[in-house]
Amino acid sequence: MRIGMHVAGLLPYRTGRETYAQALLGALAGLDHDNEYLVFVSPQNRHLFDRPERNFHTVEVKLPRFPSRRLWEIARLHLAPAVRRLDLVHLLESPLPVYQPAKALATIHDIIPLLRPDLFPLKGRVFYRQALVRGTRRLRTVIASSEQTKRDLVARLRLDPQRIRVIYPSVEPRFAPLSDEWTLSAVRQKYALPERFLLYVGTLEPRKNLLRLIGACRGLRKSGFDMPLVLAGGRGWLCDDVIATAEAMPDCVRLTGFVDDADLPALYNAATTFVYPSLYEGFGTPPLEAMACGLPVVCSSRSSLPEVVGDAALLVDPEDEEGIGSAILDATRDDKLRRRLREAGLARARLFSWDDTARHMLGAYEALARGLPIPEKERAEDAA
Repeated sequence: MRIGMHVAGLLPYRTGRETYAQALLGALAGLDHDNEYLVFVSPQNRHLFDRPERNFHTVEVKLPRFPSRRLWEIARLHLAPAVRRLDLVHLLESPLPVYQPAKALATIHDIIPLLRPDLFPLKGRVFYRQALVRGTRRLRTVIASSEQTKRDLVARLRLDPQRIRVIYPSVEPRFAPLSDEWTLSAVRQKYALPERFLLYVGTLEPRKNLLRLIGACRGLRKSGFDMPLVLAGGRGWLCDDVIATAEAMPDCVRLTGFVDDADLPALYNAATTFVYPSLYEGFGTPPLEAMACGLPVVCSSRSSLPEVVGDAALLVDPEDEEGIGSAILDATRDDKLRRRLREAGLARARLFSWDDTARHMLGAYEALARGLPIPEKERAEDAA
């Protein structure tokens, strides 16, 4: 098969979607030496998706600004000779192009702008709504990152569940326990971190529920708990109130800004407890990365997160500040509980493998190319 991988609209640095696309390409390259892949990149993000394997070819395209970008994608995906010679195209960017080639599938991590429009600026939520509704209309196959996302697609977009295949993302092998004190000391020094701290990793934006997390930590501090909260991530939209609140409490909350991707494993290992009270996630990779590093996790009980962490984390109501604080206290001070969470987290993380993800994705490619139904018995959720 000749398979197109459309990542041209992704960012030139790694956030969740870029990490997913990069890891998937790497896993496919390690597993599949027979099919030919054309990876459509932008000049800005090419460095993330270039592959050395002989059956992977990078095709650089330039995306004009809106509104002409939509017109470019229609023309490019329908008329470009390279696309016409493909057996299928996997759309890995978000939002989806409005029109796609006849044989196209897309990974959809979540439809949060439809479910929680209050967490997005007006322009963003209107645009994403249109792209989701129109962009999924022609797709023969949709890859959902979780059963929660599949349920949302069926309920809100009225997609036929037979068109949706759940294939879980995974965690890269570099996320693992570290015992090298020099490495841990170096990451603490680089980001001016104390010996013990609570950690959140992710973009600073409303759906991450960081104001309540800060409130929970403020309440703990009043009762004598002096471990600071470290918010590790770049600024997202509508985050000014989070920044202002954190900056007004420098002894209680530390802002690292965007963290170098290479530093993340050491940052998880240097932390004491990981906290992730998000209001909604299509999958939620950071808690899984933290568990793979042996870090006790306190996690929201909403959306896909219980599906991902299982019984290997302390689940909390993300709207209950007192409950968040109580779980943090337990996961930080109860040594027996910490050992259980560490062992359960490591075992849970081992259930997710990029090799399995790639193998199931190849099954979806084969089914789409041949016009066959989704092979239910090979779905990734059965493995987890």
